[in-house]
Amino acid sequence: MDSGQFDLALKVIGIVILVLAVLFVLTWSGVVKCKDISPYWCEAYDLVAGGPRVLIVHGDAGLGSPDKLKLYLQDPRYVGATTVDIQHIDQISLGNLKKYKLVIVEQARKLSADQLFMFMEYVNKNGGRLVWVGDAGVEAGDGESRQYYDTVCNRNTVGIRTTPPDAFGTAPETVDCNDKVLKMSDNPWFRIKENDVEYRLINFDEFLGIKYLDTFCNEVNCAENFYTVGTLESESTGNHPLIFGTSPTLAFKIKLGRDFALVKQIPDSAGSNIVLSLNQGGLTQGSKFAIPRNIPFIVTSSIGLGERVAYYAYPPEWFLEDNNYFYYIKNLYTGMLGR
Repeated sequence: MDSGQFDLALKVIGIVILVLAVLFVLTWSGVVKCKDISPYWCEAYDLVAGGPRVLIVHGDAGLGSPDKLKLYLQDPRYVGATTVDIQHIDQISLGNLKKYKLVIVEQARKLSADQLFMFMEYVNKNGGRLVWVGDAGVEAGDGESRQYYDTVCNRNTVGIRTTPPDAFGTAPETVDCNDKVLKMSDNPWFRIKENDVEYRLINFDEFLGIKYLDTFCNEVNCAENFYTVGTLESESTGNHPLIFGTSPTLAFKIKLGRDFALVKQIPDSAGSNIVLSLNQGGLTQGSKFAIPRNIPFIVTSSIGLGERVAYYAYPPEWFLEDNNYFYYIKNLYTGMLGR
């Protein structure tokens, strides 16, 4: 090989290395899904970076079976995840979360305002991916209040700001926004952090894009044995990564103690997307409110560059264990991690 050919070979090798480095960074940052590059790129990426680390965080009570979820994620028949850890919420800090590409929170009904904020920081500032399950975080920490002060504006009074003229040229009216009224939040995912040095509203409900109402079997007398409550219906295209490959409609059964959370989408949440819903065939009157025909079951929330947050009203492991639908566990892993 003469010097010209040798120089050309070095340039080609340099370009290949540069391309691979760019692809690695794009995959690591989540901008590009490894499966979209090549069927073999995920394996090559994992060989260098190691398989994505997954953490299951749990508490002492609530919907879900964390040990079963870990077992199914590691089982090669379903997912074959290489690194799945499980830890109690009392052992978790933001530093712990930073080590993981995907964090799943379930069976953690009681969480403090600080803990909810920690998971938000994990996603917003550290680029993490979060799966929130069922009734996790709907019970506040000890001594926490759901009361907060809201500013109320009184129209037609002399105040600190004015509204602009409307489209018909009506003169602006003055508004007084100094009045404050004590209110009580009806969404348990909305929290207030208040102490001697700070007063902060933690809008975890808007972060998820949904409002928690109750669990189904708290509203309806569920049977002790499994029975069909409706059909699971995928979003219209059927192409979303979390439901891809599943049937558009599937019979769905539950029993007492193995039910799901009732939530509703926040109307003005632009980043919220209902991926899977439960059609129960009609309106059902619960003990405290009417349960609509269609109930959100999997809802994603767009954070930053993409859908980094997903809410599951029903624990993923129960899709397999109680209904024999393993794809929802597989798709949780592949869909959230861009596989």
